[in-house]
Amino acid sequence: MSEEINFYTRNAEYGWCSNFWRLPQTVDGVEYPTNEHFYQAMKAKYPATQKWIAEAPSAFLAMKAGRMLRPGKDGVTDWDGIKVGVMMVGLRAKFFHSDELRDMLLTTGSVSIHEDSPTDMIWGKKGQDLLGRCIMQVREEIKEKPEDMTWEAWEVHMNQTREVPELV
Repeated sequence: MSEEINFYTRNAEYGWCSNFWRLPQTVDGVEYPTNEHFYQAMKAKYPATQKWIAEAPSAFLAMKAGRMLRPGKDGVTDWDGIKVGVMMVGLRAKFFHSDELRDMLLTTGSVSIHEDSPTDMIWGKKGQDLLGRCIMQVREEIKEKPEDMTWEAWEVHMNQTREVPELV
């Protein structure tokens, strides 16, 4: 395995790291087709808007809809303060509840993981690299899970105790 993993499109070798990877995930009883649907829906201030984004026909359209929300109007007010915590909740739902994805993530060992977006200066490698860092944090949480605890219980525990990881 290489010294680092770079992903961007869901059709590439490590496309399963992408938020656009099609794998339904459930958070708080709501099913989302992708982690992108979940993340973008959480930007919405109103439940009806969240539902509309969660049901978008594609991750791309969910992303476009989420980006149109205005903080304090139809979007949540403190998005910048909560976005990493929201991403962690979504990534835990994605990886904790899929044996296949969990195993693929564990096979990366301790290799650095980066979203190789050419334009994203927050989540991508050319910027703050937050998505790769969050995925690596989830990988460590998977390794730390006590054997006698269910994945559901571990997810609740992690979401309550480590909402926003130390990424600095």
